[in-house]
Amino acid sequence: MSRIQALLGILLIARYVEGSCRGRCGEDYDRSNPCHCNSRCQEFNNCCSDYKGICLNWGSSCANGRCWERMDPAYRCQCNSECARFGDCCADYGAECLGEKGSKVEPPEKVGAGHEPEPPKSEGDACVVEPDGDACVGEKKSRWTRDAENVVEPSSPGTGGGACATSTGSSVSGKELSCLAQLLWDGDVNRASSSQYTLNLQGKIARHELDHHEDQASANLFTYMDEATLFAKDTYSAYVALIDNYVARTGTHEEVTSQETAEINAFLDVIQGTDVIIKLHEFLANKGLASSDMATFMADLKEMWFGLYSRSGGRALDSSGFEHVFLGEFKRGKVSGFHNWITAYLLEKDGLADYYGYIWDKEPGILAAQLRWGSLYKDLGSMFYGTSPEFDLAMYTMCYVTNPDRMCRFDMAGASVAIQTWSWGKSSYGDGKKYLASAYPA
Repeated sequence: MSRIQALLGILLIARYVEGSCRGRCGEDYDRSNPCHCNSRCQEFNNCCSDYKGICLNWGSSCANGRCWERMDPAYRCQCNSECARFGDCCADYGAECLGEKGSKVEPPEKVGAGHEPEPPKSEGDACVVEPDGDACVGEKKSRWTRDAENVVEPSSPGTGGGACATSTGSSVSGKELSCLAQLLWDGDVNRASSSQYTLNLQGKIARHELDHHEDQASANLFTYMDEATLFAKDTYSAYVALIDNYVARTGTHEEVTSQETAEINAFLDVIQGTDVIIKLHEFLANKGLASSDMATFMADLKEMWFGLYSRSGGRALDSSGFEHVFLGEFKRGKVSGFHNWITAYLLEKDGLADYYGYIWDKEPGILAAQLRWGSLYKDLGSMFYGTSPEFDLAMYTMCYVTNPDRMCRFDMAGASVAIQTWSWGKSSYGDGKKYLASAYPA
């Protein structure tokens, strides 16, 4: 080993021993590291000590080696050859990457093998992830070409979820996900029709203006909702009954009464018989990712979504996957989570939420919106709209079980869709299983 190689090895080891973010900003989470440098480390209080000094402005500049990197949703602007097309180049892209300051950085495909740029990500990945991991700002255009192998036709009536499990083993391909997602979409018989609700999107908010909190919508987001029909459906009424069971502010212990437990059980009981949950279970069981027994599967689903854990450093059991994703929470002076259209409607109807505008609206019905809940803001909340509660839970579960802590990509209803999921790593249930921390369309 040369002296230079030895020195580099020492420096690499020192980087991790010292817990520095130098050269690590935006890297993927690795549980073996003593501290982290990604966009969510502030939420989990596990950033390296120099994170703020090194990484907070990392996503706003092309300096420090970002030229020609692939599109990264954690950054507010990009530094690759596609950024001009999509209007998301960093301000110093020309100076740092194109040689406008006298020193051009060659694209990786020109500087040697092994540096081929990866294919652009889906339109769901053209996003900004906030520190709480729940905001994603997408572009209406797609940065990718859909994989023809993942495109699926509408399912035939009676097709079971197991039919989509075409490969052996527990790993799940994009084609299998697309097949199952299409089954769930086609099986969502409780989805609202276009005549049962009306959205008034109004002003669009640019992603670099998210923190300006300027109201671009003078009217409500929802101008009509057929409550008499929709909320009379069993799954909707059971879902609505859960909404007042939770305290939004983290740090306050959730007292679960016998009545609230009964309401959780009632919701799970009624969705258990729906086509989307049945087909989800069939698929996961076929892949060995869930018990073949429906009762056991539903018990696991209950713990995964409704089991309580602490987002306040252990001071209180104050959160659950269901509360965070479907209802939203108050944490560190902002709204965290909040990814359900029925919840958004009810809060707006009661005068608790003020819709500020949308960031994107894309097929097959996914909205990213900004709103103010009381005095706190949700800079970007993404959600399916028109879909039933059981469909949302099934889709998020599908991605969480098959692609935990990753972007889950598939085709559904003729569109490319992406869902990001996160697990809760500070506590567990059962035999070391992780609670769901967050899930949302990207």
